[in-house]
Amino acid sequence: MDSEEQQLRLRAIHISKDERNSGKISAKNLQSGLTEFHKNGVVILQDAIGIPALDHVKERMLQDVPKNLVSPNVHYNLGRKSQNISQTPPLSPEYLHEEIWANRFAVAILEHIIGPRPQLSYATSNIALPALSESQDRQAVHTNYYCSHLDFPVFIQACVFLDDVSSENGSTEFWLGTHHGYNKKDHISPTAGWIRREVFTERARVSPPFQPVILKGSICIRDLRLWHAGMPNFTSIPRIMLGFTYSPRWFGSHMRIRFPADARQRIESWEHIDCLGAAEFVEGDLDYIEAR
Repeated sequence: MDSEEQQLRLRAIHISKDERNSGKISAKNLQSGLTEFHKNGVVILQDAIGIPALDHVKERMLQDVPKNLVSPNVHYNLGRKSQNISQTPPLSPEYLHEEIWANRFAVAILEHIIGPRPQLSYATSNIALPALSESQDRQAVHTNYYCSHLDFPVFIQACVFLDDVSSENGSTEFWLGTHHGYNKKDHISPTAGWIRREVFTERARVSPPFQPVILKGSICIRDLRLWHAGMPNFTSIPRIMLGFTYSPRWFGSHMRIRFPADARQRIESWEHIDCLGAAEFVEGDLDYIEAR
């Protein structure tokens, strides 16, 4: 199975103009989205977010990158050579676009997987900086869930790309279907997310990984058990992916998001999700780049 076959297997769900106008996903797209998610461990909702909101956040995040890079707390994923950093998205109210943070089409999918009013437990971003060379390091194959897991989805990430993504600028490498039969014995240790080489080598013979093309305005909803890997960005522009982690309200996630106090009213308006359960509000100035 080559990359083109894998791309066809990962079929995007197209959100129509009528759906965007009403803010409600159709029964057909809901069914298709759930089928894709449970089959592959990931589903892409195309045309789910307006471009102006994405560009608004992107402009600020690009401004924040230099500050993040000189911070003593800058976090490189897989070491400094990876050219891949985490960065908190802007948290002042004008940047908290509902269609990005609490997208109603994504939430409709999530509610049918993890229950009503899913809890927004964590928010971050993954930025692939321009590669230093053609042999730029890539991430090891891993999952984002390191502990023992129940036999059904618990943590789900909604990823938002601020540009079109492909293998050229660091589209995430996916190993479709690896959420099925999830087993901690496949990890290099009980407390690490990395998958053992002999395990993913064997899997590649049956279903190799690939980097999908994902269009700007799409949301990629992924089971955290799915194997994946961050890949190099061979363009001159940082590739920014926002990541919002949702969990069932009953699960009791210990993750927290710190917001400025003046964002409370905006967040409380998102009645279709539970954001307050994991939110902490800070009076005065909040340096969100440092306050991870």
